[in-house]
Amino acid sequence: MDWKRPLTNTKPVMFDLEPAIAQWRKQMLGAGIKTPVPLEELENHLREEIERLIKSGLSDQCAFDISISQIGRPEHLKREFKKTEKWFMNKKLMILVGVLAVLVGTAMILPALHLYVEQGSMVHNAAVGFLFGIPVTLLGMGTAVYGYTKRKA
Repeated sequence: MDWKRPLTNTKPVMFDLEPAIAQWRKQMLGAGIKTPVPLEELENHLREEIERLIKSGLSDQCAFDISISQIGRPEHLKREFKKTEKWFMNKKLMILVGVLAVLVGTAMILPALHLYVEQGSMVHNAAVGFLFGIPVTLLGMGTAVYGYTKRKA
C-alpha cells in the first residue's frame, strides 16, 4: 500500500466561522429563542469567547466548539429564558394588581369623602367607604411598590 497517496479524493474541509455562527443562530431560533435582545447578547458573548480562545492559540473550529459548549444547549437556554420571562411577567402582574387596588380604594374613598363633606359629619356610608377604601388603597400602593422594586432571586 502506498502511504503517500490519500485514501480519498476529497480535499479537507476548511472551517468557516461566520456560516457556523449563522447555523448556531438558526439552532437557537429553532429551539424557540426568538426574542432579539437575548439572542444578540448570546451571539455577542459567543463571538467574544471565540475571539478570546483564538487569541490564546486555538483554531477557529476548536474555539467555536468550546464556546458553544460553554454557552449551553438551545433547549437548556430556552428553559432559562422562560424562567426569566415568567419572573418578569409575575413582576408586571404584581404591579398591575397594586395599581388596580389603588384605583378601587380611591373609588371607595372619594364618594365617602364627598358624603362626609356634604353631611358635615361622619355618616354610616362615609365610614364604610373610609373603613374599606383606605386599607385597600394602602395595600395596593404597597403591592405596586413591592412589585416594582422586587428583584429576581
